[in-house]
Amino acid sequence: MTLQNLTIVIVATLLSACTSTSQPATLAGLPDTGQPALHAVSDTRLRALMDQMNSLIFERFMAEPDIDRERRNYALKIADAADELGATVDVILSRLPALNLKPDEQTAFRALAVKLRDQAGTLKAQAKLNRIDSIEQTLDQTSATCSSCHALFRKLGH
Repeated sequence: MTLQNLTIVIVATLLSACTSTSQPATLAGLPDTGQPALHAVSDTRLRALMDQMNSLIFERFMAEPDIDRERRNYALKIADAADELGATVDVILSRLPALNLKPDEQTAFRALAVKLRDQAGTLKAQAKLNRIDSIEQTLDQTSATCSSCHALFRKLGH
């Protein structure tokens, strides 16, 4: 429901409550004398409805501190993943001799692996410093490095 539709519903509810000609049910503790108490009954009900609608409308929106906390948590998860990526690159580099690559292939593989490890370190640093705006570009570069290495060294279908 859009804000405009919600506003229309609220106005319609208020108008129908204010223009009602029937006698509302008496609230506990308020005698139904048909005089000022009638307004008090309607006023109390209207206030309760407005409070309920306000809490429902604003309940789903996070406050700025909540948003910041979520961003920090997200950034810490990215930092952890980047740390694991760097450790994985180190394991891959340690297994380089078993890959049976030619010397020039080993040089290219090592260069791409070091580049990936450096990018993972940059990504971790950005995430730890909560630099969310910089992370996307570094992720794109990291993905490009992975794709380059896979294009050069994966033997698809073998």
